[in-house]
Amino acid sequence: MATGPNLPPVSYFQAVRLYSIAEVCIFAALLVVAIGDLGESAEAALGWTHGIGWIILCLLVAYGCKRGTFPWPLLAATVSPLGPVGSTAGIEYLARGKRASQA
Repeated sequence: MATGPNLPPVSYFQAVRLYSIAEVCIFAALLVVAIGDLGESAEAALGWTHGIGWIILCLLVAYGCKRGTFPWPLLAATVSPLGPVGSTAGIEYLARGKRASQA
């Protein structure tokens, strides 16, 4: 029987943080493809990926707010037109605050 790698557990905060960063990368790729007019099929694929990913990100942040992991203003930043940029900026702000309070 094969066993997987022995990885340390990841907190909900860290998991959503990584997902938010991935969503920002997809959004940036979508902007590059759309502005550079680099192909309709790539633009459509990235658009759908970003759209569905953003909805999932909103649900993850809303659940995190409900359980007290995130403050409610982070959900406002996530659902705003800033989307994944707003959520990533907010999460990084929170992460830096956590690190400063631990130091």
